[in-house]
Amino acid sequence: MKKAIFTLVPSLLLATTANASNIIKLDNSSLDIFGRAKFTAQNDSEDSNSSDFSTRLGVKGELKSENGTKAFFMTSWEMLSSSDKAASNNFKTVQVANPDKPTDKSERYDVLTSSGSSDDISARYQFVGLSFDGIGKFTFGQTDTPFYSLVTSTTDIFQYDGLEASANTYGTPTRASNLALYSNSFGKLSVQTSYQFKTKKGGDSDTGSVVDVFYGGLNTENFNTQRNAYSAAAAYALSDALNLRAGYAHQSFTEQATKSNYGVAVDYMLSNLYVAAVYTSTVEDDSKNTTTRNGYEVAASYSMDKFTFTTGYAYGNQKSDVATITNAGTGDVSKNDDIRYAEAFKLGVTYNVFNNFITIAQVTHNKNASDIFYGGLNYSF
Repeated sequence: MKKAIFTLVPSLLLATTANASNIIKLDNSSLDIFGRAKFTAQNDSEDSNSSDFSTRLGVKGELKSENGTKAFFMTSWEMLSSSDKAASNNFKTVQVANPDKPTDKSERYDVLTSSGSSDDISARYQFVGLSFDGIGKFTFGQTDTPFYSLVTSTTDIFQYDGLEASANTYGTPTRASNLALYSNSFGKLSVQTSYQFKTKKGGDSDTGSVVDVFYGGLNTENFNTQRNAYSAAAAYALSDALNLRAGYAHQSFTEQATKSNYGVAVDYMLSNLYVAAVYTSTVEDDSKNTTTRNGYEVAASYSMDKFTFTTGYAYGNQKSDVATITNAGTGDVSKNDDIRYAEAFKLGVTYNVFNNFITIAQVTHNKNASDIFYGGLNYSF
């Protein structure tokens, strides 16, 4: 159960190295290839239908010396069909209601659109590193942030999309490039720290640009270019089944804007049952005004024979220094403070036809947007 210290994300494990095939396996070196092919059919409650196909392919390798020192690397890519570009799992959009027209779904606002690539082929994990016995592991490149790996990943257990309340916290749901990461374990305590170097305007890194500042009335131009970011997180195993987690991340932008992320989590795993809860708080400051978001997520999964059932609930609330926003085109004034930016319930089931081939069904009931129904097939290797 020690592996639960870092992260328990069944969908991520399925999509990466769970079924990796050995190309080279010697006493002091290994080279593996892994990937997946996934077909998805999607329907929302407003009668919009689509189907998508995506593939992922990766290679990882490791060299070991007699004194325990290891060198390692990983490269992985995602290839999307043309219809899948705008609906990739790398994107996450949550909508909030117009406070003046809360029941009018045509008046929803996209507030959690994460940055991502619209290319046919996009990079996922791209890193190289060294590991030393008694010292720890050093990783450089594009990979998960400590805030995601040890905190928010605990509720990221779904085949399609994650829970909405933690979206756009540092490293959720996308990876950070230009990252220097340190990780180590001390008995029951696991720690990670990272530093992310400057990213160009437009977001060379998926976390290098705040695409939306949650309609908090802030100056979004001040968040376009990230100067640097640092993060630290820890997980402590109270027992083989129960882990406590906490993390912090701070992002600085070139126009004196900042973004601070706080998070705590707990997860419990016993036999076929897994339960996790996450609380996140994010404060965005454009140097004049601030917007604060508090998010709550609960997720659970249960495996029975060849079936795995997943469920989860997300709720998020936003408060802003700017109580109202004026529409530049119409001059209309709308309320902005104390907005429910996320409230959604998810239910999913997978069936293992073979060890590396599953069928998927999932539904998301979103009070801030239309309900979404998914069906899919996933082959992993």
